Amino acid sequence: MTEGRSVLGVGELNQRADELLRAGLGALWVEGEVSNLRQYASGHRYFALKDDNASVSCTLFRGRAGKAAAFADGDRVLVFARPGVYVARGQFQLVVERLESAGEGRLLAQFQRLKARLLAEGLFEAERKLPLPPLVHRLGVVTSAQGDVRHDIARTLARRFPLLLPFRLYPVAVQGAGAVPQLIAALEQAGREAAVDVLILARGGGALEDLWAFNEEAVARAIAACPIPVVTGIGHETDTTIADFVADLRASTPTAAAEAVSPDGTVLRRQLRDAAARLGQAAAASLRQRRQRVDQGRARLLRLHPGRRVEQHLLRIDELRTRLIRGACAGREKKLYRLRQLALRLKVHDPARRLETLQSRLRQQQHRLWLARPARQLVRQRDLLEGLQGRLLRGVRDRLRRDEARFQATSGRLRALSPEGVLERGYSILLTADQRVVREADPALIGAQLQARLARGALELEVLDARPAKKGSGRKRKKRG
Repeated sequence: MTEGRSVLGVGELNQRADELLRAGLGALWVEGEVSNLRQYASGHRYFALKDDNASVSCTLFRGRAGKAAAFADGDRVLVFARPGVYVARGQFQLVVERLESAGEGRLLAQFQRLKARLLAEGLFEAERKLPLPPLVHRLGVVTSAQGDVRHDIARTLARRFPLLLPFRLYPVAVQGAGAVPQLIAALEQAGREAAVDVLILARGGGALEDLWAFNEEAVARAIAACPIPVVTGIGHETDTTIADFVADLRASTPTAAAEAVSPDGTVLRRQLRDAAARLGQAAAASLRQRRQRVDQGRARLLRLHPGRRVEQHLLRIDELRTRLIRGACAGREKKLYRLRQLALRLKVHDPARRLETLQSRLRQQQHRLWLARPARQLVRQRDLLEGLQGRLLRGVRDRLRRDEARFQATSGRLRALSPEGVLERGYSILLTADQRVVREADPALIGAQLQARLARGALELEVLDARPAKKGSGRKRKKRG
């Protein structure tokens, strides 16, 4: 009989149990080992999560399965699930919303905590990172001696910049229990020896656990303390470690790290050729300009040299001497012609007395001719020319001395009137911040920073007060009527 009793059906009972579990426990994290994993064509996955003492059924629906980490039987996982009851069977189960590898989840949490703490300390700041030298001459690599990483780096350097080969290898273990102390020892050894310009810290790809040595705090602090720039090339492009954040430069892969520290040899050779061509052109242009200036100076010196002027005067003297000789010869010919004429007239007029008179006059003319003979005139003219030449040389020297004295006086006046000369007498020039000259006491300059330029050095001034000149302060003179 059911009178006076509250009776539930089995399905209703299971439904209420499911609601109570969902409301009472809510979503929670559960860790355990996967067993009896089954996947159906619908995309849903069913498995059991167990530990040493118990087991619970789990359901991972298709919509959540695509976002879950890969897992298989025997894997230890961490699930975020809502507990409930499978009503049709009355079976307790977990409906999984998120699934992670249990070890990876702890490592990720540890990674985030260390990252936040080192970030707060400033170890990731760009200001503390060392710049890479413009051209690396000595390269060191901290990596495993047995792995492929060292060979990948060597091949990259051989292709791009073979001068960096062979690089200095600091062999270390890159995973496992001994990796951390070996990495720290290698970084300290490289910093102590100072035998390389840049260090590459590298290893190949792997799971988070494989890369964990590069997420250790001790390794991060060793990188930060290293006096040599450190370039990291750890894992694949998607892998990021604490070492990458602390390093002076992070490369996505070991190959990319080798490319980051080595210039492209082809580009470098082209740049060197271009620079050499530009240098040669500049040197040739400078040489041409200097030769032109030398030629111009030589021509100017030749035009102004006193010897040039003396040569011109000597040429003039030679010309005058030639004209004098030519004139003297012409006078002698005229006199001889006159003598012949007189002799002809004497023959025409033949009286003895006339002859005697004419002979007397002839003797007088001969005497005068002897006195005016060309040789005597040449001697006198030569003495005159030598005197003129001496006077000319003395005049040239005097003129040069006067010109030099006038030049020195003009240079002195120019130096006295130049701005430097004014500054040497104790004056100064006031300049604003934009290099404008201050000519009047403008109140708008109060508080401005001025520069007082002196003969030697400058003073930085701040304007505290400005008293402009009063207009009309000069007394005007009255005009007299």
